[in-house]
Amino acid sequence: MYQAIERHAAKFNDLQGLVRAPDADAQVAVLRRALEESAEELNSRTDGSPEDRNARAKIYRGLLAASRIIAQLREDALNG
Repeated sequence: MYQAIERHAAKFNDLQGLVRAPDADAQVAVLRRALEESAEELNSRTDGSPEDRNARAKIYRGLLAASRIIAQLREDALNG
């Protein structure tokens, strides 16, 4: 379920450095895509109890929020 994120785990450890790097736009796009892919995979599941589905919905929203935060960090790095 989180394989897309796991492939890039090391990059998440230094987001401040990553968003300031020369190739930051490409790296940010990769991380955002990984978060969004994981969110969509999670959101497509229909199994489990209502509580399970509710928990997955919260994680889905959190993953999308994390993607937006990474984009904002990049924007902030560009604007100094």
